[in-house]
Amino acid sequence: MTRPCDLAVLPQTATSADLEAAYLRRGGQILACDAARRLAVETLQAERALIDAWVLPRL
Repeated sequence: MTRPCDLAVLPQTATSADLEAAYLRRGGQILACDAARRLAVETLQAERALIDAWVLPRL
């Protein structure tokens, strides 16, 4: 299952304060998304390694 990352968007009538807040929020969201993606990849690799360790000795 894939899930897109949330990213802050500016309102129609954005002020410079909105821009700064969105910039900071988006940076945090990108970091969180990257961490979740990294965890998913590491989990998949660990699962495959466990499967290989279980299957290969039986061949």
